[in-house]
Parts: sequence; C-alpha cells; structure tokens
Amino acid sequence: MPRISYYPVDTLEDPELREILAYAARHGTPRPESQAIRAHVPATLRDFWWQWERTFRNGICDHAIKELCRVYVSKTVECLYCGGQRSIRGRDAGLEERDYESLLEFERSDRFDERQRVALAYTRAIVWNPKEADDALWQQLHLHFTDEELVELGYFVGVTYGQQSWLRTLDIGHHEVLDLGDAGLAPEQIPAKAR
Repeated sequence: MPRISYYPVDTLEDPELREILAYAARHGTPRPESQAIRAHVPATLRDFWWQWERTFRNGICDHAIKELCRVYVSKTVECLYCGGQRSIRGRDAGLEERDYESLLEFERSDRFDERQRVALAYTRAIVWNPKEADDALWQQLHLHFTDEELVELGYFVGVTYGQQSWLRTLDIGHHEVLDLGDAGLAPEQIPAKAR
C-alpha cells in the first residue's frame, strides 16, 4: 500500500476531476496512481493538472526536450515510478527507448544533439549543482533557446524535481489505480502478457 492512500476515484463526483483521472489512465505521464494521491485535495489535483498541461504537454519549448529532461530527473533521483513512464507525444516526436537508456551519459552519447545536451546540462545544474550554471553554460543556453523557453524549461524541471522527490517517498506503483492499460509506460513496466 502507498504511504498516502489512493483516493477512491470511483467516488469522485466532480466531472472535471473524474476526467483528469481518466485521462491519466488513458495517456499516462502522469499515471493515475499519482493523480489519485493528489485527488485527496481537489485544488492540488487541478493545479498540478493545469501546470502539467501548460508546461509539459503544451507550452513553447520542444516537448521531446522536456520529456528527456523529465526522465533525466527520474533517473538521477531514482524515482522508478516516474522513470518507468514515457510520453506518448515524445515517442511520436521520435524519442526511442535507447534515448532514455543513454540519458545518464548524455554528454558522451551520440543519441543527442547539442541542443538536447545543453538542456540536459541545464537540468543537471537545476537539480544537482546550481554552480554548474556558469557563464559558459548560459552562453550555450542562449545560443539554443529563447529566454521564454529557458523560463518554461527551468520551471518545468523544478516542478518535476519536486514532484518526483515527493512521489518516490510514497511507495506507489503502476497498475494500482484505474488499470485501463499501459499507455505511457516504458517497456519494462508493461506486464509480459501484454507485450
């Protein structure tokens, strides 16, 4: 059982909240388990949903870059729950499982272009060592991104880091709430019978 119970989503009366949970079950990232925890406080669930919609799924920065940064955070904070999720839109944009597998070695990997490497270095600085965001990194960031993109990406990474650090304390797992399928899961998270 998770450290905070899953809200009994079948008792939700608000159609907006029910749809948020149903969307998570159909599309993943975020998956329904984390949303069912947030459902204890409807304002929190709504706030997270709208932030996620505006800065992850939509927004001005390239979605595939945000997806790489999201999973980089997952891998470095060892949030296996979040690290086991994949953005369907990221896959549609060309991300492959080999890209995710190479994230921890992004600087040496030939899987990433310079723009992606700079975004991942920015993510590492935000999450692990702000001193890495020196003049040289900022010069590279400004070569590849607009100020608006940097604000969105920085905000998104900060929210992602906080959420994933919190979620890994909860002991939640996939397929525990509204198990409507495997949308948004990494191959190793999909039960063998469904592959």
